[in-house]
Amino acid sequence: MISDGRPSTVDRRSSSACGVCGTPAEAGARFCIHCGHPFPNPIGLRCPACHSINLPGEAFCEVCGAPLPVAPYLVITETGLRLPVFVGEQASLVVGRADALSGVFPEIDLSPYGAEAAGLSRHHARLTRKDDQYWLEDLNSVNLTYLNDQRLTPDRPVRLKDGDLIRLARLLVTFRAG
Repeated sequence: MISDGRPSTVDRRSSSACGVCGTPAEAGARFCIHCGHPFPNPIGLRCPACHSINLPGEAFCEVCGAPLPVAPYLVITETGLRLPVFVGEQASLVVGRADALSGVFPEIDLSPYGAEAAGLSRHHARLTRKDDQYWLEDLNSVNLTYLNDQRLTPDRPVRLKDGDLIRLARLLVTFRAG
């Protein structure tokens, strides 16, 4: 521990603490509240014109008014928080919850949104993008994955459509195509 009570070592892959000073980070934070360090992957999309961060799903930049690219995102149903998916050239993303003890860090870590209490597996599901279509696949999760109230068969991808309701164990998210 550091003299002010913060941990002396921080797993820099964790999205729940500042990688510089170790201060716990609130979900969706863009900067550390203690040291001001910017987080490397803020929740949002960068404007191509002015480079400011905007909420996923917005049509125009809130700073300069430029049109924003259409990009898919997930909405945490309980809070309304929007999480961008497929940033850049990613074609496949594992959705689950991080576990530092076992060294598991999925690309979409739902730990800050109640994943463990909801029963999410560490590697719960996979989102895949292929030819501008999106797919969801259960990764043989213990507490199952549902798409619009239909249970998914493990290891069988199903196509996602804009507005689909996904239940990962007891955590509800909505898929938005952009």
